[in-house]
Amino acid sequence: MRITKELTIFETIRSHPKAMGVLKLYDMSCGGCMAVMDESIEQGARRHGADLEGLLRDLNALFNDDCGGEN
Repeated sequence: MRITKELTIFETIRSHPKAMGVLKLYDMSCGGCMAVMDESIEQGARRHGADLEGLLRDLNALFNDDCGGEN
């Protein structure tokens, strides 16, 4: 799977068991917020002042790690 800025935060959280941990590293502790259902990764990053490119890189690294470093 590839995480893109258009995916909702909810889809991202559901995509990998460690995704919430990555979001928290970017001060996006979104687990209890209702905005996760409709808000995209890009919108959430903007709202929280997070580095979007870094966030996407780190979220996608979760999948790269699962595949032995392959995309």
